[in-house]
This record gives sequence, structure tokens and C-alpha cells, in this order.
Amino acid sequence: MVEQVRVINLAVEICGLLLCFLGILTVSIGAKIDKKTSRYFVAIFLCLMAYISSNICGLLFKGTPGTLGFYSVRITNFCEFFFGYLLSLLFTMYLLYCIDENKNKNIDKLRIVVFAYFILQVLILIISQFTNLYYYFDNNNVYHRGNWFWISQISAIISVIANSIFIAVYHKSLSKKEKIAFTVYLMLPMLALSIQIFYYGLFLTIFTQIISAFVMFLFILYDQTDKFCAQERENADMRVAIMLSQIQPHFLYNVLTSIYCLCDKDAQAAKQAISQFSKYLRGNLESIRRETPVSFADELTHVKSYLALEKMRFEDELDIVYDIQAQDFFLPALTVQPLVENAVKHGVGDTLNGGMVKISSKELDDCFEIEISDNGAGFDTESISNDNETHVGIDNVRSRLELMCNGSLEIESELGKGTTVTVKIPREGC
Repeated sequence: MVEQVRVINLAVEICGLLLCFLGILTVSIGAKIDKKTSRYFVAIFLCLMAYISSNICGLLFKGTPGTLGFYSVRITNFCEFFFGYLLSLLFTMYLLYCIDENKNKNIDKLRIVVFAYFILQVLILIISQFTNLYYYFDNNNVYHRGNWFWISQISAIISVIANSIFIAVYHKSLSKKEKIAFTVYLMLPMLALSIQIFYYGLFLTIFTQIISAFVMFLFILYDQTDKFCAQERENADMRVAIMLSQIQPHFLYNVLTSIYCLCDKDAQAAKQAISQFSKYLRGNLESIRRETPVSFADELTHVKSYLALEKMRFEDELDIVYDIQAQDFFLPALTVQPLVENAVKHGVGDTLNGGMVKISSKELDDCFEIEISDNGAGFDTESISNDNETHVGIDNVRSRLELMCNGSLEIESELGKGTTVTVKIPREGC
């Protein structure tokens, strides 16, 4: 009977290893989940594989005589407990990450407490290696539970209770599918743990953790796929809105009037203006079909086409300065051009003697930074919502930056001195 139980445990655990490998493969080949979620699930499945492998080795070396058996059973059992604690830590950290998507307060403090609890568990585990607190091995290198084994189980139950409290307190920060996924992951192993405290034989907790981890992954995958599709629809709507917002009737009228006047005075300049106008329109129209970010070099080309048309209109009243130190990165299409247009229209255009628009880019340690600045009229940043056209344009740019590459947009302005808009693109954002 004992040998049959051992064979069943080994078979279940080998199936568990294959299931974890399948989970890692699914995450790696392009599942539509965000990068941090992908990393967490890879870490969880790898930790489960290490946990299972330790248990398998413990079974195989159980009762093996000699030095090999002596060290093997002790190392594998230590690893089994350690990876169990690590698995609990990864789950809790992922739960807090999902809660923190809505920027809840005190989450960082909770992360510190959770990590400190993990360290405490590991320290007690290390102490138990010399005191037989949790378990011990007889002369035949066979594992036995120690008198204080229940502490290790209570420790795991405390983690489950803490996670349940997090779910209950911050349930509004979790989607319905996330709540189901986390609850399933907690409840199945908890049930198995309650049984295994009183019955030692089949490794119920390992089996249920494998199943519940995979079920949790499927629910999260389903949930994030829904979010991804909704985001794609939102991005498409934003691309249409930003494209339409850039083809302003007054701008088209001004450009066509300027070209009309050039036709009699300078035919060659008129041809160049028509070429720039064509490039500008093509860039706007192509942006509606773009579902992926564009290179900054391509965006800059589009900006230069726009500024060439404005230079034709303002002539010496518009100075354009480029300070491009980095361009080997990607960003959403039509990110810079609307901001440059605002600088020309509200910065230079609102002053009597014109002014300067400067576009700069540089590479920082953690991101790429773009600055669009002017020395024009400036404005009160609190009053930007009063200008509906500008407000919508900036909101569209900011939203697409956040959705497509986790970027940010900040505005600094001072009346009479000008405006600076700073865009930051994380290195791994787009």
C-alpha cells in the first residue's frame, strides 16, 4: 500500500511538472497579458516546478543509506519548504500588484510586511534544521514530522488568511475574474492543507496548488484578453480622434492660401510646399491604421513636414530648433506633432513678435525623454480644460502614451515666459 501511494504521488507530480511547463510555454509564446503579469506567472510556474522537483527527489532518496542519502533528503526537504514559502510570496506580491493597478495607498507598506514575513518563515526553517522543529530524519534517512510541525502549517494558513483579507478589503480594485482566480487559488490548497494536517500520505497540497495555479492563470488570461481587446478598441477610437483633431479646417485653409500665393511668386517654393503638405496628410491618414508604435525618427519626419508648412506661413516669426540626442526608440503615432502644433499655435502664434519652438530628445537611465518647449505667451495650466480643443488633444496623447507604452506627459508653463511639455517613454514601454 505504501509503495502504491508513493507511485501515485510520483505520477501526479510528474504530471504537475508537465502542466507547469505548459503554463510557461503558453505565457512565453505570446499570451495577451501584460509584461509584469507574464513575469509573475513564469516565476510562479518555475517555483512550482522547483517545489515539485524537490518533493520528487525527497521521495526517490527517502530511506537511501549512506552519505548520499543523508544529504539528499535534508537538502530536498529544505528546498520543498523554502519553495513553498516562496510560492506564497509570489502569489501575494502578484495579488498586491493587481490591486495596485488603481494606485491604492499603503500597498508598498504591505509589500514590505509580506516580504518580512517570508524572511521570518525562512529563518525559522533554517533554525529547524538544527533543532528538529518541523521535521527530523531517523537513522535510515526517513522523514518524520517534528513535534512543532503544526507551526509550519499555521504559518501557511496565516498567509492564506492575509491574502483573503487583501481580496476582501480591496475587492473594488479587482475585476470579477481576478477575484474568482485568486479565491480558487487560495481555497483549494487551503482545503487540502486542512486535510493533510491530520493525514499524511498523498501530497494533496502539491496537487491542488498545481491545479489551482493553472486555473488562476486561465482566469487571468481570459480577463486580460478581454482588457486587451477593450484597449485595442479604445486605441482605435483614439487614433481616429487624434487624426481628425489634427486635420483642422483653419490649418488646411491657411496652408492652401499660402500655396496659392506662392504659385505666382515662387513656383518652386509652391511645389516644395505641396510636397510637404502631401507628406503631412499622408502621415495623419496612415496613423489611423497604425496599431503599433512608430519609431521616433518617423514621428520626427512627420513633425518636420508640419513645421515646414508653418514656417512658410510665419516666416521669420517662427524659429525652429532641434536638439536630437536620441531617436532609437518607439512611441505612439502622432504623439509629438500635436504637442508641437500647440506650441506653434498657443505659444508663438499668440505673441506679437513670434518666437521659438524647440524639440529635443535624450536618453536617460530608465527612459527616453522628449521636450517640446516654446518661449511664447505661456498659460495657466489649471485653465487648460477651458480650451476644449487643446484639452482633448493633450488628453488623447496622454492616454495613448499610458495605454501603449506606460509613458507619461507633463506640462510646465508660466505666463509671459513660455511652455515646456515633457514626454517620458520607459525603456521597455513600447
